[in-house]
Amino acid sequence: MSYRLSEDDSAPIRLELEIWPTANAAQRARWLADTRARVEAFAGRVVDTSSISEIGFAYEAILVEMPSAAVRELLANPFAPNGLASIDGLQFVLPQTVGQSLPDVSDGTPQLQFGDLPAFDEDAPIKAVLLDGTPIAGHPAIDGGVVIEDVHDIVRLSQVAHRRHATSMASLMLRGDLVADGAPIPNARILSIPILVDHEREAVSPNDRLFVDIVHIALARAFLGETPLAPEAYLVNFSVGIKGSHFAGRISSLARLLDWWADQQGILFHVSAGNVPDALTIPDMTVSAFEDASPEDRRDHIEAAQRNARHKRTLMAPAEAMNIVTVGAASLDETAPSAPLQAGVIPVHEDGDLTPALSSAMGLGAFRSIKPDFLALSGEHEVRATPAAKDIRLSVVTQTQRTGLNVATVQRGNPSTYRTRGTSCANAMASRASLFAAAALTAPDGPFDGLDVTTRDQALISKALSVNAARWPEAALARYDREMIRLAGNHNQAREEVCRYYGHGTLNEALMREAPDYGATLIGTGTLRKDKAAIFNVPMPPSLAGERIGRSMLVTIAWFSPVLATRARYRLALLEAVAHGHDLFGGLIDDDGWALDMKVGQLNKNIIKRGTVWSHRMIHNGATVPNFDGNKVLPIRVQCREGAGTNSLSPDDDIRFALAVTLEIDSEANLDVHEELQARLRIGVQNPIG
Repeated sequence: MSYRLSEDDSAPIRLELEIWPTANAAQRARWLADTRARVEAFAGRVVDTSSISEIGFAYEAILVEMPSAAVRELLANPFAPNGLASIDGLQFVLPQTVGQSLPDVSDGTPQLQFGDLPAFDEDAPIKAVLLDGTPIAGHPAIDGGVVIEDVHDIVRLSQVAHRRHATSMASLMLRGDLVADGAPIPNARILSIPILVDHEREAVSPNDRLFVDIVHIALARAFLGETPLAPEAYLVNFSVGIKGSHFAGRISSLARLLDWWADQQGILFHVSAGNVPDALTIPDMTVSAFEDASPEDRRDHIEAAQRNARHKRTLMAPAEAMNIVTVGAASLDETAPSAPLQAGVIPVHEDGDLTPALSSAMGLGAFRSIKPDFLALSGEHEVRATPAAKDIRLSVVTQTQRTGLNVATVQRGNPSTYRTRGTSCANAMASRASLFAAAALTAPDGPFDGLDVTTRDQALISKALSVNAARWPEAALARYDREMIRLAGNHNQAREEVCRYYGHGTLNEALMREAPDYGATLIGTGTLRKDKAAIFNVPMPPSLAGERIGRSMLVTIAWFSPVLATRARYRLALLEAVAHGHDLFGGLIDDDGWALDMKVGQLNKNIIKRGTVWSHRMIHNGATVPNFDGNKVLPIRVQCREGAGTNSLSPDDDIRFALAVTLEIDSEANLDVHEELQARLRIGVQNPIG
């Protein structure tokens, strides 16, 4: 994070001082007292403190204000005998952590009559929590669908005329694009707990509070205590980034907090990858030359510029976290442009292409895990080129009503709609898809109709289904081919390069709640412990026997790993699936094709094993024809092993997981796999073994 000190020596600067997160509370208290005394010796003052001590997570921090001169001295002589760096137990000295969202502030024009929107069921349970600024609860587009709880007493600090970002997020979660969609989420409402103060041009966290503490208290009120605010919620939408904090290898304290909450309470966090406002520089190029270039040449210039600026366009904290779902932005609208293309706006991709938005932050995540997990629809991002000496700079046009998703907002103090775009929009759309999928699972005739599905299982199933429903689009496959040429055939590196932008692919919302047109999706849940395994028997469609037809299979496992905040490699549990004939941790492969004669497609096992989603994709090999009788089942073994390499995972820890398996055949085949498996959509699990 960059930070500029004032030239005025007396100007106050706020810093966060984090104490080493040992489980020894008495030791943390001593270190905290020493730190406080040293700050006061430098003419500083303590603004706020936070002490979070939970099983598996500890956070001790002080927000201090110090004169610029004292901070400058600390930077010049960090290891001076009386400097802060010499204090035992002080882990980090950081600029103040500021949560931020940047709403589009361009003027909009109402594009529909609010009376045309179907009403919400105001008795529906709260299924999701929105942590953001303050939405306008009485806005006609979201009235009745959102409940606001002012846990931090900050609503009064946000003028109604400035409450844009949270209103837009609530609008997208509840209704999607207001022009293209507008349907309310079935049997669900959302709870809003404001954690940001809305201002005219931005929404930011209170400047006198530690942001990690603000988030932790909000989550505790939502999910803990005798009267939690959202006991039936399983999803938290977090479209807030830490100002100026882009991932550079160290997991932020906020990311660690979300990882801990996900595991401890079984909560699915949807986090936006973050927007990169900086222009992308293309060297030795004029604007006219770029405009005259072919679409392919423009694309090549952009890809080269992105590689050169990769270190400055990484994920915005806390999007690097392990247990969360990180959502990037696909530059595409759901409705047609409202006006002709403006002068100076340059197309950078073909119409209809599913490509990452130019401003969407890039992965990978912690421990080189696949991040973003996937891209979701975010509104089309238009690009403008401007000269900069011998170079040009490409920047996203933000204040435009020509493109974008249609959302609720406030304009000139009145409820309105406008078009906006960004990773926050993508995250809200992905959250909406998850809520729709959860409703479909428990609906009449759904696979879990009449069953008591816990909130943890809802979270895990939604996590598995979202990644399972993501596919690399044609643009990603083409980029992979180009990377293979550039990298001289290095498959692993080429795949990683594509994952930085696309993750597992672009989200197909329909595939989260419906089977493919020519296939079936099966869902299972289970619990494992270290060095144990469970067998899921997947019924084989009889029509696949003896047929040389194109087919594919996706096997996706999602879990929340226990974390150990005091370790660098702190993801403790790794789950993966293997064919039944494998040994628990290796050994000979009896059937590499998983009884369907397939080969690995897109992502290999070295890439998919780094996070908390394991998604293995196999495609038709075509070498042989699988032969089996009508009662054939494919045993898929899900196994759990140590994930940190430090023997830190307790053999007594129960790791709950969800499994999604999709079988699909070519559309040309006159077969109905879904009909054949309809009576057996829920996979049966055998007793754990190992």
